[in-house]
Amino acid sequence: MTFDDCHRVIKRGKVTELRRAIDAKKVDPSLANRFSWTLLMMAALEGNTAFAELLLERGAAINAVNDFDESALSLAAHKGHVSMLRLLLNNGASRDVRPHGSTLRAELEGASGLSPAKIASIMEIIDDAKRDREPVG
Repeated sequence: MTFDDCHRVIKRGKVTELRRAIDAKKVDPSLANRFSWTLLMMAALEGNTAFAELLLERGAAINAVNDFDESALSLAAHKGHVSMLRLLLNNGASRDVRPHGSTLRAELEGASGLSPAKIASIMEIIDDAKRDREPVG
């Protein structure tokens, strides 16, 4: 399967089809296109946690960045997919992303189209995850 084939499978919500392809070694869970967009990034854009869980279980690179320095986490944040954010954070996604060379907050405020309240909520989730991982004492 090509990247485009897999992207169509993700858009159609055919988790079983992708699972079979990965398990048959026909698809690498970290497959990327020529712009370094990964399947996990596509799942994050769609907000499809079932695909993200499958890809992560099969070893997808959670912190890969594309040619625009976007990660699955930054793309999920950009789209306002809170359940995807939590899934990625719970699986060790880096909060230190710089999409388009900017801070995540600046990118969300400037380009996401999300309301200020939604952006604040997303940043709170990310900041809480960061505090939870900081060493105590």
